[in-house]
Amino acid sequence: MKNLVVSLAVFFFFSASANSQNLTPIVEANSSLDGPSLTEVSLPEENQASKLASNQFDVMQDLRDEVRSLRGLVEELSYDLQKMKQRQLDDYLDIDRRLSIQNIEVNSTEVLSSEGELVTADNTDDPSQPILTSGDPALDQTPVLADSVRDYEVAVRQDYEAASNKLLKDRNIDAATVALNMHLVDFPDSPFTANAHYWLGEIYLLKGDTELARKAFKTIVDQFPQHPKSMDSNFKLGKIYFQLGDRAIAEEFLLKAIESPGGTATKAQKFLEQNF
Repeated sequence: MKNLVVSLAVFFFFSASANSQNLTPIVEANSSLDGPSLTEVSLPEENQASKLASNQFDVMQDLRDEVRSLRGLVEELSYDLQKMKQRQLDDYLDIDRRLSIQNIEVNSTEVLSSEGELVTADNTDDPSQPILTSGDPALDQTPVLADSVRDYEVAVRQDYEAASNKLLKDRNIDAATVALNMHLVDFPDSPFTANAHYWLGEIYLLKGDTELARKAFKTIVDQFPQHPKSMDSNFKLGKIYFQLGDRAIAEEFLLKAIESPGGTATKAQKFLEQNF
């Protein structure tokens, strides 16, 4: 009986061992037939998504840098353009001031007649003018009147120079606009009237106020057709009316500008060829 128990124990031991060894390869075989595991499949997809996100970030960063660079370039070009416009305006004002001072010096050759009216030095030999002698009351009053005229001329010139300096030296367009308009009000017979209207027109163009600029330049060509600023005002008006869509009037002013000597005619001719 004892031997039978031992024999059965040995038999069951070896049977269990054999079953254990036979099940192992079945599991391994099944695992090999099922293909790659979930972990082995998902890892490459995660890597691709990560690389794609990284590439997109790099592209966006490059675009941001490019936009930043272009914005800086635009700001730099705008600044250079504004400086160029200001430099041109400074040159115009400087030339304008020199010419105006020369006109004042020429006008200072005027003298007073016995009636208190201004006559030029060329007309002092006019026999119709009375010859004043010592002790004549009119002669006694002449120095006072002459001083008053000179004081007035100095006041006009100083006022205009102060107004133009607000534009030339201070670069204060708003203050220059007020000062130039006040000069026109305070000194309606100023020899700088046409100049003041011209620079007001230029200022209005810079501000984008086309209608006020048109009125300023129109005042010059209508009231001061012989003034040096008249021909350039014709050119400005031609461009303004062209922008307003009135091609017929624009061409009329441009043709007038072509008749002027110097650079204005060249600019007007070029504008006509390019736009008409």
